[in-house]
Amino acid sequence: MNNFSISLKAAKDVVVIMPRGYVNDLGAERLEHTCEQYFDKGLKKIVINFSDMQHINSIGASVLTDIVQKTAEHRGYLCFTNMKKVHLDVFEMLGITKHVRVFKEEKDALSFLKDIG
Repeated sequence: MNNFSISLKAAKDVVVIMPRGYVNDLGAERLEHTCEQYFDKGLKKIVINFSDMQHINSIGASVLTDIVQKTAEHRGYLCFTNMKKVHLDVFEMLGITKHVRVFKEEKDALSFLKDIG
């Protein structure tokens, strides 16, 4: 199951990252690298839209924890949207959702982030 890809949308000072497929170790590394590239450019607002993410393994979840930590180090904002219940439950159990804002829809996250300087 190596059908991972990433789509990107940038709007003003926010980037929306849309992982697709199976987030395993390689996919998660690509996701982390993508986030780091935007942090390095000075962007501090990232939305990860999970609507097309099928599965995530433990390494993928671990890398998402790293992304949360790097967001905090850059004093950024990380939002998750369009999550399936199973993914949300796992992230809650791992404590990831204590450190990110979770929104039902991408538009809700974008609305939240536009009000942040």
